[in-house]
Amino acid sequence: MLCERCGKEIHKNVSCGYCNKKICYSCLKSSKRVTKVEKAFICKDCWSNMKKRKKYKSLIGE
Repeated sequence: MLCERCGKEIHKNVSCGYCNKKICYSCLKSSKRVTKVEKAFICKDCWSNMKKRKKYKSLIGE
């Protein structure tokens, strides 16, 4: 499988919660636990978009 952001070959991917791209861990900017089971991920492209970053930072959990 290929990373949709950088094109690198990956075996385990995560999905950005804001653009829904399948990304590798090097393209992942930040992640946080929202609930005991659920985690939120944001990629480096969405991190540069201030509306998406503000939405990510306002999530409950740390």
